[in-house]
Amino acid sequence: MNRNYCKKTAAGILSLSLVLSSIGLTSNSKTYAETKNGVTINEICAKNNVHSAPDGNFYDWIELYNPTNSSIDISGWGLSDKEAEPFQYTFASGTTIGAKQRLIVYCDSDAAKTNTAYAPFGLSTSGETLFLTDKNGTLSDTVTFGSMADDVAYGQYPDGSGEFYLVNATPGNQNTAPEGSNAVKTPEFSAESGFYDNSFVLSISVPQGTKVYYTLDGSDPTTESEPYLMPFSVADMTSTPNVLSARTDISANQVEAPSQNVDKAAIVRAIAVDSEGKTSEIVTKTYFIGTTNTSYYKDMKVVSLVTDPDNLFDYEKGIYVKGKVYDENNNSNPTVPGGGLGGAWGGGFGGFQQPWQMEANYTQKGREWERQASLELFENGESVLAQDVGIRIKGAASRATPQKSFNVYARNDYGKDTLEYDFFDGTATKAKNGKKIKKFDSITLRNGGNDNSYAFFRDSINQQLVSDRDFAMQASSECLVFIDGEFWGIYQITEKVSDDFIKSHYGIEKSSVAIIKNSELEEGTEQDLNDWNNLIKMCASSDMTNSANYSEFCNKVDVQSFIDYFSAQIYWCNGDWPHNNLAVWRSNVIDAENEYSDGKWRMFLFDTEYSTGLYGNNDTSVSSDVFSRMSQGFNTSDIGKAFAALSKNPEFKKQFALTFMDIANNNFSQENTKTIIDKFKNNYGQYILDTFERFYSTSLSGAKGEQKLRTEYETITSFFNNRLNYASDSMKRALGLTGQLGTLNVNNDTGGQVTVNTAKIKKEQKQWTGKYFSDYEVTVKAEPDDGCSFYRWEVSGITLSESELTNPEISFVVNGSVTVTPIYEIGAVSGGNKGDCNNDGNVDVADAVLLQQFIIGKGVSVSNSDVNSDNVTDIFDLTALRKIIIK
Repeated sequence: MNRNYCKKTAAGILSLSLVLSSIGLTSNSKTYAETKNGVTINEICAKNNVHSAPDGNFYDWIELYNPTNSSIDISGWGLSDKEAEPFQYTFASGTTIGAKQRLIVYCDSDAAKTNTAYAPFGLSTSGETLFLTDKNGTLSDTVTFGSMADDVAYGQYPDGSGEFYLVNATPGNQNTAPEGSNAVKTPEFSAESGFYDNSFVLSISVPQGTKVYYTLDGSDPTTESEPYLMPFSVADMTSTPNVLSARTDISANQVEAPSQNVDKAAIVRAIAVDSEGKTSEIVTKTYFIGTTNTSYYKDMKVVSLVTDPDNLFDYEKGIYVKGKVYDENNNSNPTVPGGGLGGAWGGGFGGFQQPWQMEANYTQKGREWERQASLELFENGESVLAQDVGIRIKGAASRATPQKSFNVYARNDYGKDTLEYDFFDGTATKAKNGKKIKKFDSITLRNGGNDNSYAFFRDSINQQLVSDRDFAMQASSECLVFIDGEFWGIYQITEKVSDDFIKSHYGIEKSSVAIIKNSELEEGTEQDLNDWNNLIKMCASSDMTNSANYSEFCNKVDVQSFIDYFSAQIYWCNGDWPHNNLAVWRSNVIDAENEYSDGKWRMFLFDTEYSTGLYGNNDTSVSSDVFSRMSQGFNTSDIGKAFAALSKNPEFKKQFALTFMDIANNNFSQENTKTIIDKFKNNYGQYILDTFERFYSTSLSGAKGEQKLRTEYETITSFFNNRLNYASDSMKRALGLTGQLGTLNVNNDTGGQVTVNTAKIKKEQKQWTGKYFSDYEVTVKAEPDDGCSFYRWEVSGITLSESELTNPEISFVVNGSVTVTPIYEIGAVSGGNKGDCNNDGNVDVADAVLLQQFIIGKGVSVSNSDVNSDNVTDIFDLTALRKIIIK
């Protein structure tokens, strides 16, 4: 869908004064005559790739416009995207805007460090609020804008009119008139999406000569929908009959529809239609009223997915139902209902036993089975993200569960090609610098996969336990989902395995990324797939003790990533792996400045929940010998055979044996596993039980669900408490080790951090214990904190020379019981008094407040204010001071 522009929804266009019991809408839409000091924020571009700044680079920009007939001096005025910091950018002395003239302000935090003409902040492509403040501290203008695509501007038309549209960017020039069907102004609601104590009267406004049509069931409004004639009441919907949640045609399994009314939100969708029949964009609002306005929901992230019900439940095009695909396959092969993978299974479902193998609408893949939806995310009871997206059903066997997973896609076709929000509370970070990732082109709403009606969070538990290891893994966060206003249970928001993930985490351009997932090409070229397959076949069929063969493997694979990944999967006994749920990636461009852009294959962890005792079968049991299964079991694959061949190589064997025990001792210690397991059990147990009640109202309701959940978390806890002995014994047999397990004790007192081989011991863990085989030396390294220096080791159970005792890195064999303790010398930490603006001996918030008052000209005096040492006291010193205080 090509769009010259699209219309911004009501949020941010007007300042709305709302009394919920009233029916009126008070508009603060401004014209230039009503703007307090004449100058107005006229046009905004949050992602600029076309219009270059004076230095030749492309930055976000803001256009100010003076609609008056006289020049206006804006010296000392402030421009900011933070209300509490109105003078983030201060206009230099002598800055004027002529009558009917425009001024462009380029915005970039990095560029501003070397050029004070640029504002020291960037603009969010998902939307934010801007503040223009005069030199006296009086707010002159403010504009809130929403999500926008690259090189699209949010501008007033006509200039200075107060009417905003998403339009083609015209920095420094008159804004262009909107053209096309989307020029119809969207309806304006008197209440924004959110949480409300009681019912209220909602009014919808549009310009004169325009009609409004609306729906309350999630369907797309058309001219055939209910016409808006007068304000109407919006109320708690929970007592109304279930509609979507009452569907039973959503799985080849028996579906247990909820026996009681599910919690519901009120959904209102509206369009405006002008006299020529042109329609606006659809505006969608979600209201949680009464029953749903509780801490139960406000304490969680809540995702409201709203889409025309036909997109999910229509017989032909619905992506959530068995539908036409199921019936057509059933009719063509009645002995195998739903078609599927063939008749070898036998059993009560015709030709085979497994309902999850039956073809249905919900098993279909690809863009043609993607449907448009409105996504709104609430956190702490506030709407933090709202935009149109594409949704598809996601998963393999879990597609057949009543509660299904979704992949969510941001695309320009839907208005914007990124989802800009920190979904994962800072846990999705860049490998290079640890900075938070806040932009995603897609996410997944996951139903727990195979763990859906069990503990639900096995995959999250596993991945969080190994978050420090050397492979790609998905950040996750927990949320509750409503679909067209009906409660749909607890979900995991996860990152999606994609080229965007690799770019965001590892800084590699999408065009250079290759991803192989489940033996299929996910990203890249057929050559990438052939390269990976040929490498694994070579390893599986060759003598990997041969140095040339092993060198070829090492040249093409990040060995530590490979070993870390296999160690974790083997330890937690993933029974749906390695023949399935295995992914690798690489960069096809060599960049010496990026350690991850070396052309080597690296591992990508996902879907690990078929493990830790799930289903109570042999493959996932605490005593499972995964080494044997990989090389000899029914699901043996080339990758399993390759691992077995590699395990015969002495170098690989040593590296694996040490790493495996590092992860077992450190990541999977009882202390660590208990913390993570208890977090999910205690924080989300009730939400899981309510999801059981929602989707398994007979088999897992009430006490049955409680017993199920309790048993599953006891199983996971018992698994990790008892796995070490089984895992180490099976590794010893598989690798042919001859030594015995010894015990290493590390006393890690104040002054530094200790690393054992590849395991970094947490600084707060003062006493650490691990088991190691005596076949190989372990290496222990002490890393002193700033202001400290390593002095020597105190040891027992081993004999070391004096030179070894004074070396921060030591290696030794663990026989019996060995204890090591690093001793540090703690010296005075040097430092000055920069930032102590009030000279009270402390650097704290009081200094920041005083410095801000000084910068905005409040007539106060400051000391030690040149925080960034550039011989000037300005806004950049305040920024540097805040960083010091936060740190």
